[in-house]
Amino acid sequence: MTFINKAVLSLFSIFSLSLIDAQNKIPFGVVKAQEGYAMVRVHKEDYRKIVDKIRMKKGDVFVYVKPAPGETEWIWIKYAEKTDDEKPFVRYDSLTKEGMVNKDRVAFIDQLPKFTPSKSKNGRSYTFTDNSNEKLPTAQRTKVVIDIYPSNASFKRQEKDADGNIIKIDKAKPWGIGKTLPEGLTEVKSIRVQQPGRGTVFVRDAIKNLFDPTTDFENIGVTAMDADHIYIYMINGSGENRYTTFWTVKEGKVISQIIYSNPE
Repeated sequence: MTFINKAVLSLFSIFSLSLIDAQNKIPFGVVKAQEGYAMVRVHKEDYRKIVDKIRMKKGDVFVYVKPAPGETEWIWIKYAEKTDDEKPFVRYDSLTKEGMVNKDRVAFIDQLPKFTPSKSKNGRSYTFTDNSNEKLPTAQRTKVVIDIYPSNASFKRQEKDADGNIIKIDKAKPWGIGKTLPEGLTEVKSIRVQQPGRGTVFVRDAIKNLFDPTTDFENIGVTAMDADHIYIYMINGSGENRYTTFWTVKEGKVISQIIYSNPE
């Protein structure tokens, strides 16, 4: 690990619980410990028994819930139940596991170095560039490009529940819509990661049925732990249909996505 990376990571150890309490907008976190993992434990009443482990190398992501009850150095988190089989990409829409981790072993996504955002002239492509090293030529800097285009969902098969809510489009769960497809509906059409020597286009399953995506840079961003660990978040939709989606990119490829509903 380079001196710069060590310096960046060491900064997180000084954050207090007051800063952690501010993680309401983008509550995602990742492991930052040099060992590459953090133990998940239960309350101190149970002697802080270890119940699980989250690992940076596997791209494990958690959602911050609250300070751990009765603790000062621990936070309570929720995270996804991972399957035994190793898949190249997995989407989670529920977080079923929980416990507490030491706050000095984790970093919050919006506290990591941010990429610089820009918008195309037609307003359909959003580029995020890693400008952390100004000496690096622009062509060699990491970029993430998100394309947002008019949706063609109205031409696809829809399934509704007994209350009239659209629960499936093209056999998959949709996000950001309710009973109808509003006029002028947009969706995420593609996400591309561009890095020197490697690059990738997100698989279809990683962007499918993400409707009404934000175009506000206050609600969309890209941050990174280092060149091999990049994180993308978007707060999309509005009102009762608002949702947050979060992608983990490891070594240039998307490996996981978490989506959860968070109505306004």
